[in-house]
Amino acid sequence: MTKRVKKKTGPKKQSTDFTTFIKYLWAAILAGIVVLACVFVYISKFEMPNTEELEQPNFEIATRILAEDKRELGKAFKLYRDWLQYEEINPIIIDALVATEDERYFSHSGIDARGTLRAFVYLGRNGGASTITQQLAKLFFTQRSSSFIPRVWQKLKEWVIAIEFEKQYTKEEILAMYLNKYDYLYGANGISAASKTYFGKDQSQLEVSEAAVLVGLLKNPWIYNPKKFPDNALSRRAVVMKQMVRNNKLDQATFEELNTTPIDMSAFKREENFSGIAPYFKAELVKEVNKILEQESALKPDGTKYDLYTDGLVINTTIDYDMQRHAEASMKKHMKDLQERFFDRWKGKDPWKYGANKEQIKQRQGILNRQIRETERFKKMRASYMGSISSEISASIKNVRLWDTDIFRLFAEDKKAGTLASLVRKKTIRKDQSKVYKEILASPYWPTLKKQWIDLQKAKDKVFKKKVKMNVFAYTASGHKSVEMTPLDSMRYHTMHMQLGSISVHPKTGYVKTWVGGIGYEYFKYDHIKSNRQVGSTFKPFIYATAIIEQGTSPCEKVQDVQQSIPAGDKNFGLMKSWSPNNSDNKFSGEYMTLKDALLKSKNSISVYLMKEIGDTELVRNFASSLGIEKEKIPKYPSICLGTPELSVMDMAGSYTTFANDGIYTKPLFITSIEDANGRPIYLGKQERSRAINTGYNYVMVDMLKHASRAIASNFKSEIAGKTGTTNDFKDGWFMGITPDLVVATWVGGENEWIRFRDSRDGYGGKMARPFFVEFLKRLENDPKSNYDSSKKFLVPENQVVQLNCEVYAAIEEADRKAAELEKESKDDEYDEEF
Repeated sequence: MTKRVKKKTGPKKQSTDFTTFIKYLWAAILAGIVVLACVFVYISKFEMPNTEELEQPNFEIATRILAEDKRELGKAFKLYRDWLQYEEINPIIIDALVATEDERYFSHSGIDARGTLRAFVYLGRNGGASTITQQLAKLFFTQRSSSFIPRVWQKLKEWVIAIEFEKQYTKEEILAMYLNKYDYLYGANGISAASKTYFGKDQSQLEVSEAAVLVGLLKNPWIYNPKKFPDNALSRRAVVMKQMVRNNKLDQATFEELNTTPIDMSAFKREENFSGIAPYFKAELVKEVNKILEQESALKPDGTKYDLYTDGLVINTTIDYDMQRHAEASMKKHMKDLQERFFDRWKGKDPWKYGANKEQIKQRQGILNRQIRETERFKKMRASYMGSISSEISASIKNVRLWDTDIFRLFAEDKKAGTLASLVRKKTIRKDQSKVYKEILASPYWPTLKKQWIDLQKAKDKVFKKKVKMNVFAYTASGHKSVEMTPLDSMRYHTMHMQLGSISVHPKTGYVKTWVGGIGYEYFKYDHIKSNRQVGSTFKPFIYATAIIEQGTSPCEKVQDVQQSIPAGDKNFGLMKSWSPNNSDNKFSGEYMTLKDALLKSKNSISVYLMKEIGDTELVRNFASSLGIEKEKIPKYPSICLGTPELSVMDMAGSYTTFANDGIYTKPLFITSIEDANGRPIYLGKQERSRAINTGYNYVMVDMLKHASRAIASNFKSEIAGKTGTTNDFKDGWFMGITPDLVVATWVGGENEWIRFRDSRDGYGGKMARPFFVEFLKRLENDPKSNYDSSKKFLVPENQVVQLNCEVYAAIEEADRKAAELEKESKDDEYDEEF
């Protein structure tokens, strides 16, 4: 039997196995390198964003709105972001960023090999591997995935993109891009916006502890949010400052001192498009700029349209920052007092019913109901009750529309057959609409629709009549107060607020210096600068000026205060029936008064007398047109002499520049230029001037307006002139105030015509609007930093032909009268001698 001999494995065999292992290891490493290289090549060829996108990253940069002195009024944006160059960034922020996020930032080429190896060995538990450049690449081109394989693929892409960034940009440019791009929440994109949002200051003014908070947010803006999680933010701030100590950017003693201080969030304020100073102006400005950007001359070099909200434009305006601040403060002071009187006068009375007939009450209630339907609260309720059935009907019946108006018509036809046919005859609706309505009523959906609508109304009444805690408008520092009130009562409360619209214009340049469109933009969005309202007696100077220019009428001419009439069929005015208006107090004194005094007292009788003397509304309409007012706005009726035209605050401000500017009309202008993000002008505002009145006649009007405003003249250092205006039932109060350096147009009234004072105690323009002018001008005069010049004087012609001193005029008239009598007596004597 043969024995098997067991072979022993010797040293030679072990050596061979190890050599084989090493060969395979190197092969794997080389294969990995080749695969990695192929991946890099693939990404570079097929997955990279194009070079143009790298060279011109798609930032959404806010448009800046600047005052005349280049101070910022606000921004227009989708994302609140300022673009900063590296040199503009606070060095403390740079130090904190590099120390915390990428210590070797200035020594690597986009990928930190040491950091990557550490992350690989410790599986990310001992710090990440992403460099600032990689983080920037991630912000621009990738979205984080939670699954492993897609995340690895994204990481590879970030590496390649980071390397490309490093090739094309300097380290400083990359830092600036990263800080400008990052989203800090609350609509704050970029370090500049974040600084203003969280700390209420420019980033250049940030202290170490504040910069550390913002840099800490780069790890996670939600978890380390100082507003939501102050303890987390404090811990993260400490980490950032420790890193600054470690990198010799902060000494230990300062760290220990700062680490004990709380995070001050008292200046936190989320930026909104129209928050801050001049909100009404900014809202209207955006509308105007969008119109300008539609023009061919304002297109980009490539022929596309600029985006106001994302292209980082700069809008240079004429608004005077300090004057605007004074105007808003004056508005709050005056309107607070006026509103208190308004509530006091209406105590125990209901404006929705006071002095109204059934039809008017129904109309007012309808307006209130419409306001209810426009609220977000009601819209959500409507969607809940009506959404499902509306969708079913729309899917089954073509051309269906189920607005509230449509449902009202359906109910009306359901109640009374033939209602739709009547609406068709009146051409309120079309035949095809009527057909759709009838199809709905005949469908199986109508009972459900009807029930849901009725249930909605019941729910609405219940919700809108239930008291809840809410904020409502108030003349407080915050602009609101907390109350417990029903939503319906809150709507009535807000509707019962008197509104104000006022602008001031430099008479020579036409530059709009201030713009106050309402009493509080957060609650009252409607701007009252360009809306048309009856102007009352502020229109009378145009009648007087026309008479003086066209008829040679003297301001010292005396006219009797008696009722004047224009009969029916008068060839000059063509009225269907006689017109005999009263004075505002329904009284006629019978006394003779100068035109200067008549304008001062706003006597309707004298205005009608002058209208008759002029003999034609066309002359007045032409004159108003020369003052920049659209002729179509002036009716062809003699009642215009009492101020019936409906004009805007802007119209009136422009027209009165003529009186303040030696008879030269200057069109109001509020945009001087618009520039793109690179400073290239894309629009230039143009001043428009034209002579409307010769110097002599213009000064006659200035003198009359000075006389008309003599009651307040002693309040000022300035030479002032002006005219009040009041409309029927005290619905509108106006004051047009002018100085040689400023024209101020002011309207006060309710958004609805029944929101008004009931008598002359507070309802005249002299009470409603003029106090604003007084307060505003006094503030300007008392502010040494104001650009307002109170020393200027109205231009007096060297050879004034028209006599303005009515005592002298009367003496001359008396002398002429006596001379005429003597001449008549002499002629009579001569006649007697002959016979």
